Amino acid sequence: MPVYHLHLFNDNDVLDEEGQEFVDLAMAEREAVRNARDVIAEHVRHGHPINLTHRVEITDANGTLLKVVHFGDCIHFAR
Repeated sequence: MPVYHLHLFNDNDVLDEEGQEFVDLAMAEREAVRNARDVIAEHVRHGHPINLTHRVEITDANGTLLKVVHFGDCIHFAR
């Protein structure tokens, strides 16, 4: 299985040095969305502001950028 790295860019940037195996990019993207939602939920629980421009970047094992998942694309607000 290919290795993908999910790098988090928010208040504290976290580079995924080891990476994780996923069947394909779509599965890596689903995990990136889940990670972004976890970070957003943590901010909400602690009353911190949410910056919807924060992101998770998905790269391959060679460091090639494959996809960017913005926090703003991971949640929807009801009116």
